[in-house]
This record gives sequence, structure tokens and C-alpha cells, in this order.
Amino acid sequence: MTRYNDFGSFLKKHFEGKVQKISVHAGFTCPNRDGSKGYGGCTYCNNQTFSPDYCQSDKSISQQIAEGIRFFSRKYPQMQYLAYFQSYTNTYGETAGLIQKYEEALSIPG
Repeated sequence: MTRYNDFGSFLKKHFEGKVQKISVHAGFTCPNRDGSKGYGGCTYCNNQTFSPDYCQSDKSISQQIAEGIRFFSRKYPQMQYLAYFQSYTNTYGETAGLIQKYEEALSIPG
């Protein structure tokens, strides 16, 4: 018996079929990198080790999601997708800018 609700189990419970996270680099930073709380980031904070090729901050959020969907749809054509703001702290920024980024991701079908 599991005493916690992991994210994969949550997705299976609430969605039919497989749901794939599409990593997105939206240019976020975090307080442990920008000097407001610390410098250099956390030990596990090397995003290059777990970011796919399509996940680059010089691309728009829409382009990253489209490339991620193309990548995964070859293997799983019936999959659903979830934008996952991968890099750093995805709630650390000005509210208006955060809303714009989230709304861009939400506007992509799939």
C-alpha cells in the first residue's frame, strides 16, 4: 500500500491513457541562483543533465511544446501532453510574466 500519491499515479487516476510531460525552458531563475537567497544554485541544479534538445530558452514556449509533441508522438501517437516548466523555479518571477508564460503553454492543443 502506497502512503503517498506520486505524480504518475495521479495522472493515471485523472486521465485516460498515457500523459507525457513536455519539458519547457521559460527562462526562469531562482532565489538560490540570482543572489536574493544565495548564489550558484542547489547541488542538483544542473539543468543540462536532464533537459532534452528541444528544451531551450531561446525558443518560444509554443515551439518547445510543439517540438516535444513531435518527438514523443512518433513513439506514442495516442498520448496526451502536459507542459512541464523544467528549469529552475517556475513560480519565481513577476506575476504578469508568469501568467503570460502559463497562458501560452495552455493555448497549445494536446
